[in-house]
Order: sequence, then structure tokens, then C-alpha cells
Amino acid sequence: MGLPKFSLRAWCIFVLLIALGCSKDDDPADPDNFYKGAVANASSADLLGYWAIFEAEYEGARVPIPINYTDCGRDFFVYRDNGAYQEYLYTNSGCETVSNQFQWELSKGVVTLRTLSGSTDDLVIIKLSANELQFKARVDIDEDGALDVVVLIAKRYTPNENDFYTQSFRYYDTDYNYKLIGYTWQPYDGFHTFEKYEIYRSQGDNCSKANAELVATITDVDKTEYFDLTPPISNNLCYFLRIYTDQGLLGESYLETFDPFYLRIDPMNLNEPTVAGNTISLSWAASESPYFSHYEIIVRNHEGGSGYGYQDIPVATITDRETTEWVDENPPYFENPFYHIRVHTLFGNYSEYSTDVTTFWQVPFKRPEILSLKLIKFYAIDPSEPVVYFWGQESGEGLQPYTMLRVNYDTQQTEAVADISPPSDTNVPIKLIVSPNGKELVVHQGVELHFYDATTMQFKYAVDPEGVFSIQDFNYDSLRDIWVISDGDDIFTLQRDNANMALIDTTPHFVEHQGGGRYEFIILKNGQIILGHYNEATSFVFDLDANGNFIGSQSVNIQFRNNNQYKTEQLLYNASMDLLVDTEQNRLYSSTTFQNLSSFEKPNFPTGISVDGTKIFGTDNDYNWNIDDDSPHKKEAIIFNRNTLGITKAETLGYPQILFENFRGEVISISSGLKKETLYRNVNDTADIFIEKVQMP
Repeated sequence: MGLPKFSLRAWCIFVLLIALGCSKDDDPADPDNFYKGAVANASSADLLGYWAIFEAEYEGARVPIPINYTDCGRDFFVYRDNGAYQEYLYTNSGCETVSNQFQWELSKGVVTLRTLSGSTDDLVIIKLSANELQFKARVDIDEDGALDVVVLIAKRYTPNENDFYTQSFRYYDTDYNYKLIGYTWQPYDGFHTFEKYEIYRSQGDNCSKANAELVATITDVDKTEYFDLTPPISNNLCYFLRIYTDQGLLGESYLETFDPFYLRIDPMNLNEPTVAGNTISLSWAASESPYFSHYEIIVRNHEGGSGYGYQDIPVATITDRETTEWVDENPPYFENPFYHIRVHTLFGNYSEYSTDVTTFWQVPFKRPEILSLKLIKFYAIDPSEPVVYFWGQESGEGLQPYTMLRVNYDTQQTEAVADISPPSDTNVPIKLIVSPNGKELVVHQGVELHFYDATTMQFKYAVDPEGVFSIQDFNYDSLRDIWVISDGDDIFTLQRDNANMALIDTTPHFVEHQGGGRYEFIILKNGQIILGHYNEATSFVFDLDANGNFIGSQSVNIQFRNNNQYKTEQLLYNASMDLLVDTEQNRLYSSTTFQNLSSFEKPNFPTGISVDGTKIFGTDNDYNWNIDDDSPHKKEAIIFNRNTLGITKAETLGYPQILFENFRGEVISISSGLKKETLYRNVNDTADIFIEKVQMP
């Protein structure tokens, strides 16, 4: 067996060779003679204890072995009764050491040293008394591959009681899993009487030994681990070790710093939730971490990770470790939510996703009031019934079909579904029309208007208006029983006879043709029509006679602004007070003089006006805000009273998208259970849209 680089025997043999000036021509020893002269009756008990090598002999010449560092004493070795052999070599004047460890056994005067890897080396005892040990060792002195024999003379030795132990004080987990705050160290095995280990702890940004407190005293010499199970809540913790013998303080370790933010806590297994009516019950295993702070229940619209519209909604915090059940009596307003459990530490960290346990479940649940649509392109509000009509896309992953629904918000029921969904896309909103032909839902399709029975949602027929080759807006004038249509160049009036529309008159509007479509108009109660485009700074007001013929027009300083077409109408009209509301600039105009009357600050995003024209409804949720957990969206309706100039805020169940007043004076909100820009925005293929009655304070 080759000697370790810093072996005590290697050092002594090196000194011997230097002193004797050995050449490489020396004859190698006879291996058969190496074991001759062994003291066969040498006792293991006589070997136990500390020894130091004072002399070395080679071929009859003996030389003294000097002390390397006077202040430290001699290098030494020790035989222990547990079969351990250990030697210590001082490496500098500060008395720092390196140590070599072996297992030893004695048989007929031959000591066999064994490394952890299983290689062995023999030492032959040729003299053993109470105070002196002489033994033969083999070494390749001249590095020619042949072993030579030297004799080393050792004497009983009492080493200086140096601190060989506190330098081993370190974090207990060599893999740094950070499950516990714990430290371990090498046990004291010196020659004085052990008294105690002391563990000190300091905390805070100025963590130091000077402000440390004693947190543990250990009197069992073999107990060499300490776990801090009740640490203070701090952003920084520090620990150090002291060792005492009957001679007093032997030494203390360096200050070890620990950042408790990195403490990891095991995730808890969430059992499969159960659904009973409108409640969802959860249960899980209790945390065993000493640093437990609380359980957090989160509802998600996604499995995990990140992505557009991914939202995490904390719904419960449970500080009692033994409380491992919770019932959600107010489930979220979106379909098939994911329930996730996190376990938090006292230091602000929490458990992460794990493949070892199940921390989340998707629950097949949808509130009955949630519509089956994941996005809504257009809506139409019934002015005489608790009904809203929707054209939108069904929920589910990927490309799903579009459909039209009639929804009663009193009963929270979908009363009818269109038997034939509109096959073509359009940017023209659907319209609910009441005429001599009954109550109908009208949809733009190419150059046609498709008519549905508003009660049954049954398709009636398609109408191709005479003389109209494109449609950018349409509506019905009940005052004259005529239909009005606009395209990119002209505005038309037509007379309807069931499935036919005959042209009455037409006139051009703006000279410059604007791209992007949406030449919109509003039919006013006095028989005038105001038409505009978001790229035009002004609008046209047309006058008609009783038969629907155009008899004049004027330009007015009112703009149909480029508000998000799927958020709300760009101009709101109230016939009772002859008002036009610019929903982007928050301005009020007269619909008779077309003068700017006033402006208002809130709501930031108006979506409706009361029947009597005194209140404006809306929200402060900006549809340009990013959608994330920290975005400032609120479940709140804002009402501006034009008479008192006061603002009223009302809590809502969802995020208001469209607020309006119905025929009974109730404030109604078309809301989303998830943060989203508009009703048209699909968030993770999830149905989350519903109609609620706002409870006014």
C-alpha cells in the first residue's frame, strides 16, 4: 500500500533518508525477513492510546525525528479501542492539521492497517512496553519498485489539546436539500474530560458572534447534530459551535450563515375534491415541517406554469396545521377550475409542484349561471324583458363552433339556442328589432340581413336589401317604419315587406373613403340620423321626411371614436334626456344641438346610461391592462350621478364588462369570472361569462 501524501510515516522516512544520505544503490530488504522478530504476544490493550515517533532506524543507523512546529508539539497517532487508527500532522505554525484514518487489527505482533477502499499495509511490532513502541514498516526508499524496511521508534505521548473538531462544524445535509436548519460536527475524542457542546445563534443583517445567544447545550459527546426547530423569523440566521472540556473552552467554530428563505417545505397530497351541489370539498395530509406557517388554497384556470391569461386566485388561508379539510362554499365563476394547495414556511417560501404527490386537481364543475361560451362577439339587450342575446363561441379547447343564445338573467337559464348559427363572420353588431313583423334578432351576413324569431331563436329568412352591395351598419326607425343601412360611401333607407326590402332613398356621406369599415349611425328620436367613422373627426347628421327621403345634412363636431368594438358602443344614446355619451373621452353632447354639454371623470370606462339619463354606468378596469395576478382589476361597478355629481361604487360577483339599467331600474352587469380585456377575449378556452344583478349600496 502506498503511503498517503501527508502520512506521518512518510514524513519520518523522508527525514531518515535526508539524515543518512541514502543512495539509490541500496539493496532491497528480503521480504521474508520483514515479519521476523515480531512480538507475537503483543496485546491490543497495550497499543491503545497516543504515540509520537521520536526516532527512525535504517540498516543499523538511527536518527532523531524533529518537531516540525515547536508551538504545536509533535505529530502523533492514536490506536482506539473501536478499531480506528488515526494520525495527525501539523501543517503550519497555527497548528492546523491533516488527518489520516484507518482500521487496525493485531495478530501475532503484526498490525494490519486497512483503508476504506480495502487496501492494507502491515506494521511489525518488534518491541512494546508501557512507554515505547518499535515497529518495522516497508517503503520503497529509492523508488525502484522494491520495498525497503525501516524501524520507527515511538513513545507514549500527550499531545497539546488542540481544537481538531470545531472546524468540521457545517450544514448537516451534504446535498443541501434545505428541509431543516441543522448542523453537524466531528465528535470530541481528545484526552481531556469532555463537558459540553454549545450552539449559539445570531440573527439579522448584522449577524455576528457578538450578538449571539446560546440556543443549545449538549452534554452527550456522541450527539453531534443540532436542529433549530424554533428559529426566530428573520431574513438571516447565523450559528457557531463551542466545545468545552474540564480544562475550559477548547475552541469555537467559524460563524455559519443560513438564509431561511431557501428552506423548502414538502408539498402536501391533495385528495380528489368532491362536488355537492354548489360546494367543493377538499382534504389533504397534515404538514410535519417545524417551519409550517399556513396552508394556502388557490383556484386556477390552468394546470400550472405560465401563459396568457393564466390566473391564480387565493381563496383560503389556514393557519392550523391540523386543519386538513376545507369546503369552498363560493366556487369561482369559471368552469372546471383547478384547485391547488401550497404549504408556506414562516420565512415566506412555499411548496412547489412535485411529482411525488398530487398538489392540484381539476374539478368538473360549472355554476349554472355561467354561459356555455368562452367568448362573446356581440350582445343585444332586450329593453322590455330580463333577456340578453349573445353571439359567441362555445367553450372547449381549440376551434369550437359559434352559436347564438337567448339568456334570461332572472332565471339564469338559456331559454333558446339558434337552430341555425350564422355561418359568416361580421364586424357589425347584432340588433334586437321590434317592428310590425314582431320581435326579431337581426344578424349581418355578407350583403344580407338574417332574421331570427327573438323568442324561439328559430331562423326565419335572409333578406337582400335592394340597391345595397355592402353593409357596415343597419338599424330600424320605428318612427317612420323604415330600415336604414350604411356602407362605405352612402346611407340608404328601405321599406320592408317581410322578407323583402325595397329601396326608398340613398345619399352619400363622407367624400373620402375610409378603410377598416364601420361607418356607424344612431337613429335619434326626432327622426334625424347621426353617422360617423372613427377616422373622421366629425359626423354627419341627416334629416329625413316622413316617407324616409333624405332632405338635408350637416356636419357636427362629434366623433365616433375607435373604442374597442367588442367592449361597448362608441357613442351611447339616451332619448329621455337627448344625450350622446362619448365613452372614450367621457363627454356629454346634446342630441338636438350637438353641443358639448359637460364631461365627467368616472367611471373611466362607461358602458351604459340609465333609462332616465341621470346615471352613467361603467368600470375603472382598463381593457389595455396586462392580465396577471398583480393587475389592478376590481370586481366593482361605478355609477356617476349627473344630478348630484356623486360617485357610487358597488361590489360585483365578477369583473364587470358591460353595465346597463334594465326596464325595471335594476343595474345589470355582463361579467366575467376571470380578468379579461373584453367579452371577446378567450382566456384559456374557459367559459366564465355570466349576467348578474348588481346590489347597490
